[in-house]
Amino acid sequence: MLLSEKIDGTVKGRCVYEGSKTRPYFTKEEITSPTASAEGIFITATINAHEERDVMTADIPNAFIQASLENLKNGDEKAIMKVTGMLVNLLVQVAPHVYGPFVVFENGRNALYGMLQAALLWYKKFGSDSESIGYVFNPYDPCIANKIIDGKQHTIRFHVNNIMASLVSSLVNNKFADWLNSMCGHCGKVKQTRGNVHHYLAMHFDLATTAKSAFT
Repeated sequence: MLLSEKIDGTVKGRCVYEGSKTRPYFTKEEITSPTASAEGIFITATINAHEERDVMTADIPNAFIQASLENLKNGDEKAIMKVTGMLVNLLVQVAPHVYGPFVVFENGRNALYGMLQAALLWYKKFGSDSESIGYVFNPYDPCIANKIIDGKQHTIRFHVNNIMASLVSSLVNNKFADWLNSMCGHCGKVKQTRGNVHHYLAMHFDLATTAKSAFT
């Protein structure tokens, strides 16, 4: 269990399972989610500054538990992770409405079950939801998508549950934030940051200093 303090002072926990136990049974492609490339993040961030776009970063809470297995038939293979003991108690204390209903008791101990494929399932869900409202994914980067709105390009990038969206119009980002909360906010409100300064993927972006000089 890893704990980290975020830039706003909140503490975030990550439960990491020892993946070596499942390597003989699953390939990396079967359980690993794609993530936005570093090149894609830097290039689109430069475009943000050059075009003076309105930029929004957002963090979707409890993303993995919002994805579900679809079309699973009896006998299909799946990998299950079991969390036991004190960690279960801590998770329930932090978010009882999220984890409480799924706690079971085995030999007097608490236990929670989760899917190792959760990250990949979340990627597929968010990608499908985005495509359903008109976003088209970049053929060179599976985590960057665009949609033309009123003649302008709205760009979204996502690294698991960390979203960055940008377009010249701030109203479009307002509507996109509302859509994120309607689709993904039932396990906690989707927090967003607006403005020129963003802390995204452990990097500091200051878009107040535009990149126009790089294009002249």
